[in-house]
Amino acid sequence: MSSFTFFSLQKKLLVLVLSTTFTSISITTVLFLNFDNISLFQLQENIIIIGISLMIGVSVLTYFLAKRLSEPIAKLSAATYQISRGEFNVRTNIKSRDEIGNLSESFDNMAKKLQEAEITIKQKEEVIKQQEDILLKFSQHTQNDCVGVIDMKDSTKISAKLSDNDVTKLYEIFLNFMAKIVKKYDGEVVKNIGDALMFRFPNTDLNDSKITKNILECCLNMIESHNALTKQLEEEKMPELNYKISISYGSVKVAQSTTSTISDIFGPTVNRCFKINSLCPENSLIIDNNLYNAFKNFTEYNILQLSETEINKKYGYKIFQVKRK
Repeated sequence: MSSFTFFSLQKKLLVLVLSTTFTSISITTVLFLNFDNISLFQLQENIIIIGISLMIGVSVLTYFLAKRLSEPIAKLSAATYQISRGEFNVRTNIKSRDEIGNLSESFDNMAKKLQEAEITIKQKEEVIKQQEDILLKFSQHTQNDCVGVIDMKDSTKISAKLSDNDVTKLYEIFLNFMAKIVKKYDGEVVKNIGDALMFRFPNTDLNDSKITKNILECCLNMIESHNALTKQLEEEKMPELNYKISISYGSVKVAQSTTSTISDIFGPTVNRCFKINSLCPENSLIIDNNLYNAFKNFTEYNILQLSETEINKKYGYKIFQVKRK
């Protein structure tokens, strides 16, 4: 806002009064000095007419000067009323170089900021509305899945020695590498949780040996791909990674939004899979008791129960390690 004022409002009012007074005095003085020499003043009626004409002339001049000064104030008043009604797009655009002009500029800036704030609020309301719509379309159903978790070992210790960019690259290589294997065996990647990848095989039929063997082969392939992963990490000058894989079977709740093709799962089976993962030996596969009953008749695998643990005592989970013969 400009601080330079050409004529202040006070000065303009003073000029209006002085100019009107000066005009009146000047005309009166001229007439008085030349009263006897002007034939027009010889008749009393002419004097009255001249006086009235001068009064009208001065009044008209005063009216137009006053109107010129009052118009910006009236414009500001009308704009203020529009703002009070929520019409924030109003602008006065008064360009006079006085206090009224400065006030107008401040008023227009205020109206602009109010309009911008209104647009921002409406945008946020729209986002909230869209989120509410998503929640309203959110549905759940229950099914039996084979749920798997592959988790990096000592990721915190490894990440502490890397820059933020290198940590991101490390996670990206590891998670994408394992996700490709899951998809190769027709599994479904659910999501990554930090340095862990959760996947599933939906609606698993444990009585179908072809399906159950496919699940085992997927997980064992992850273990057996350790050297290939290490080579890829070395090419990117990343440190070697070790990991643990756990799979469990049971009922899961599936959260499916109509606005997304990705499903999320939760429930006791998912919780069990994460709990037993912490007990898995490095670069190995462990399964829960439900899967043991389905896999135990396969002759090409060694399935051994791990020693009793706190989880076994507390939750009754039996944990089995699976290796290829």
